[in-house]
Amino acid sequence: MKALEVKDLWFSYGGEDVLKGVNFSAEAGETVAILGPNGAGKTTLLKLILGLLKPRRGEVRIFGLPPEKARGYIGYVPQNLQPNRRMPITAFSVVMMGLYEGILKWPGKPQRMEAERVLEEVGILSLKKRLFGELSGGQRQRVLIARALVRKPKLLILDEPETGLDPSFQEGFYKLLLKIREKYGTTIITVTHDVMAVSQVVSSIACLNRTVVVHGRPQEVLTGENLKCLYGEAAAYFGHGPAPHLIVEKHRD
Repeated sequence: MKALEVKDLWFSYGGEDVLKGVNFSAEAGETVAILGPNGAGKTTLLKLILGLLKPRRGEVRIFGLPPEKARGYIGYVPQNLQPNRRMPITAFSVVMMGLYEGILKWPGKPQRMEAERVLEEVGILSLKKRLFGELSGGQRQRVLIARALVRKPKLLILDEPETGLDPSFQEGFYKLLLKIREKYGTTIITVTHDVMAVSQVVSSIACLNRTVVVHGRPQEVLTGENLKCLYGEAAAYFGHGPAPHLIVEKHRD
């Protein structure tokens, strides 16, 4: 059974097709990057996978189940949040939110111990009493990953997790994803613009521009032709080693 199957998925906003016949899948334990330009429908696709939106046509299956019946299998890390620095909530409390199931099921001691364990796993247990809004972007991302992991998800979904992170932290962040996948066998789906970083850590890449242009191994997918299809004829493609690492637009110089 596949961890994720997306079949002939269509979605429209105001009568305009944002996604057109999207098809791709992920095996259990695989890490898939969804790559594409702004406006390609990447975040919309994640919302459909999460069951937050309903497709016009097609279907999503998570371990064989529709999204609304598979939410217990899913961990979700949104784009890097910019919280109010005065918000009176600690890193530990944010992680505990991942275990909250209603006023009559407030987590007890075993759940608190589990929250501490995942904070240690992502390397920030010492920050558990710090206010979430006072943490750096990289530290907040680790807290949000811990919140997702505390439920022991089979499928971890990340929406542009490198947004707002400085380059020195990004390498450590992707190493953390590798550690999660190897230790727990978690299937990871990540939306990203970071071609170089993901090409080194993912099993496959799905190039999305309203439809899936190509889906395969990084060395097969990241070619000049495919990148032009994604980013247009104005894209310039630079290679270094086995995978491209930079895309820029042409300019008068």
